[in-house]
Amino acid sequence: MKIEGKVATIIFKNDTNNWTVLLIKQKSGYITCVGETDEIEVDDELEFDGEVVSHKVYGEQFKFSSYKKVLPRTESALISYIADNIAGVGKKTAKNIVDEFKEDTVNVIRFSMDKLYSIKGLNADKIERMNEFFNLEWEKWNTIEFLSQFHISTVIANRIYQAVGKETIQIIKENPYSLLGFVKSLDFKTVDEIGRQLQIPLNNEDRLDNGIIYAINKITEFGHTCVEKDNLLKYCVEILQVDDAEIAYALTRLVISEKLYIQKDGMEEYVYRRSMYLAEKNVAQCVVEHTRQNVNKDDFSKEIESFSKECDIVLSDEQKRAISTCLSNMISIVTGGPGTGKTTIIKCIIDILEAQKRSYVLCAPTGRAAKRITQTTGKEAKTLHRLLEITKIDDDDIDMFYECQVKEIEDEVVIVDEASMVDIMMMNNLVKGVKPTTQLIIVGDVNQLPSVGPGSVLKDIIQSDIVPTVELKKIYRQSAMSDIVVNAHRVNEGIYPEFKSKDTDLFFIPTKTVEQTVAEIASLITYRLETYAPLDILKDLQVLTPVKKTELGTGELNLTIQNILNPKSDSKKEIEVGSKVFREHDKVMQIINNYDKKYSIEGKFFEGIYNGDIGYIEEIDNEMEKVYVKFDDERLVEYDFDELDQLEHSYAITIHKSQGSEFDYVILPIFTGYRKLLTRNLLYTAMTRAKKMLIIIGNRNVLNYMVDNLESKNRKTGLKEKLENLVNLDKNANKKV
Repeated sequence: MKIEGKVATIIFKNDTNNWTVLLIKQKSGYITCVGETDEIEVDDELEFDGEVVSHKVYGEQFKFSSYKKVLPRTESALISYIADNIAGVGKKTAKNIVDEFKEDTVNVIRFSMDKLYSIKGLNADKIERMNEFFNLEWEKWNTIEFLSQFHISTVIANRIYQAVGKETIQIIKENPYSLLGFVKSLDFKTVDEIGRQLQIPLNNEDRLDNGIIYAINKITEFGHTCVEKDNLLKYCVEILQVDDAEIAYALTRLVISEKLYIQKDGMEEYVYRRSMYLAEKNVAQCVVEHTRQNVNKDDFSKEIESFSKECDIVLSDEQKRAISTCLSNMISIVTGGPGTGKTTIIKCIIDILEAQKRSYVLCAPTGRAAKRITQTTGKEAKTLHRLLEITKIDDDDIDMFYECQVKEIEDEVVIVDEASMVDIMMMNNLVKGVKPTTQLIIVGDVNQLPSVGPGSVLKDIIQSDIVPTVELKKIYRQSAMSDIVVNAHRVNEGIYPEFKSKDTDLFFIPTKTVEQTVAEIASLITYRLETYAPLDILKDLQVLTPVKKTELGTGELNLTIQNILNPKSDSKKEIEVGSKVFREHDKVMQIINNYDKKYSIEGKFFEGIYNGDIGYIEEIDNEMEKVYVKFDDERLVEYDFDELDQLEHSYAITIHKSQGSEFDYVILPIFTGYRKLLTRNLLYTAMTRAKKMLIIIGNRNVLNYMVDNLESKNRKTGLKEKLENLVNLDKNANKKV
């Protein structure tokens, strides 16, 4: 269904996802239109393609899937169009132009500018502006209309035009696959559909090259950095519908041009995207170069003993060895589970560094992880983004993240906490900022979930066995009294957790249905938990869940918990954003890195709010269209209404989102989910997030299944092999000497 009309008002526009609400004036009256738009203004004449829908709050609307600008069709419309868009040309002069050239006006403006000098009120500058505007506008909307036949939205089409220019149509007709080089956000399947309609041969070189890169991206999107060559070839034959010889030849072409790389591991060959391969290579070289540095031969036993006495702590031989190892080597790793003393070791290292007047920096992958290490050590910690001054980077654009410039770190020692969360691209940026003389201390729990991004950096470096590593196994007295800690270690060892009925901080509530599981969560939050423990439910409790969807996913649980803890009230303002309602006092989470977002602390302004930061809505100002959120009880951040897609409710969050954080009280529903995602280290990570109490609710069989399931530990990466190959080269070189 198509409708046409003039933009009377732009009611709402979200600049992040381009969702727009428009009031459109038609001959018969007004209609509200909703959909994605780009570069439209009041008084634009538009044609929409879509359908009439009924919204539960706003009533009847026209929801459009595409639109195009209707360029002037009548003399009066053309007069207004010229006057409205060309600076210095009023309606009188515009009328003179149209009266003189009639239906040929547009062609005269675009192709015969000299004729315009006869019109009173025009000069060279105005004529040139008019010519440039009409050419750009006509070409752009002609291009957008051309792309609409391939079901490409106006927003994407405009993005293509901005990147390619007035030759867009010609370029598409000659080679639509070249668009992928101009617009990174374009999907191969979208462009392949254009190629199919334009009858581009299936074995077209650009089609095969881009199809192979698309295939490797799809296969590696779950954390792998590479893919087996044979598997890639089979998948490419399936999606590109050509024989394997064509694919093999194209793959060779991509390797020769260094768009893809191949690494051999025994009899198997693995294929990499350029940025993934080079990132692993750079990390491996930096790590090996650090291991080649001279070892510090100092004996730190006196300093360690002094720290023990000053802090009234009895350090074990294991902890002393970890501290000495870190201080004595240019690169070192300390790994261990909860309660094994990692924080104590960091504190002692810092104490000794300060006594030696050596400069150091503490850092972590996320804002919450940095805040936690700051609280436990009493020393400032930075996020890796802040430390390296990485700004305005699309985190999903791997090539851009690989190429980005970072600040060189001036400190003598860098201590990285929660290193299991560091993916290969961020590790590459860290080593770019580290000098050869900088000491690197890496601390983390290798048994937690791997990074959200690609790679398994901490695990690969440890397994290469070339970096001095201390694995902490002993659980210390205070932690040994915690059933959470003891059972987390049992789970990590593949042993089912044990639950007591009293004198414990770990509880299991069995349920038989999803509905019963939700009901148990609701009753705990409503009254049961507060009668058992002195806590602020809104701030001290966190619900963690393995999934986003289903009744036990974050979406449904957040709605349920919001209605219990922060119900609708006349005393609280709220705003509806899509299917979500944000209300004053809501608990929310930032879900993307926003490097430019300003915030204030005690009147001073800073920049940067990061994915995973949790806060509370302090105020909704409907008149100014602002929402004010306070993060970590100190950072006050202002959001425009059209920025609210950066926020999600966080009464319930995924276990993945909880990495690097700790919460006093945790409720963990375990009942259903995609079996491959219900893994041992997912359960282990969830359990280790709780400090004072953990309540697991659900199905014991599913819980036991998670303990047995090691699926997610098997990411395909090549960092370990690259490290080992470099070390072997050193050994062979030494033998020859």
